[in-house]
Amino acid sequence: MRFYLFAQILEKFLFLLYKKKYMPKIVNKTEEISKMVKSLSGIGITHDMICSIANISKPTLYKYYAEEIEQGKASSTAKVANNLYRMATGEGKEALTACIFWLKTQAGWRETNFIEVTDNTEENDKFRKLITDIQKSKLSKADSIESTHKLDS
Repeated sequence: MRFYLFAQILEKFLFLLYKKKYMPKIVNKTEEISKMVKSLSGIGITHDMICSIANISKPTLYKYYAEEIEQGKASSTAKVANNLYRMATGEGKEALTACIFWLKTQAGWRETNFIEVTDNTEENDKFRKLITDIQKSKLSKADSIESTHKLDS
């Protein structure tokens, strides 16, 4: 009788342990959390922060709310792009800034730096003459030192 009772308790314990460790947690996906995930994702809140706010794990977020994450980002990007386009086609200072940004990011425009090359032939000739003069000066000093040492010996 004791063995039978012990076996039943052990069986329940092992089942609960197995269930806790290996059985997936049942998640009730609610409309409230779906809207919150979509909204938070749209304004750029990190996935870690969304999980903390919604009190869910990252795997749960990715498994059950992946569509909301994508929709939130996409709808916010569309709103910003629409507003930027409206500003770029308007008038005023912000229109110029928006136009420049739009053309750089969407039309492949870029700023370039130009290096101006001029004819420096005259300056190069002066530099060469200076180098030659220095070399001749060093040679003449070496000759005079050499000749001085020859006289001493």
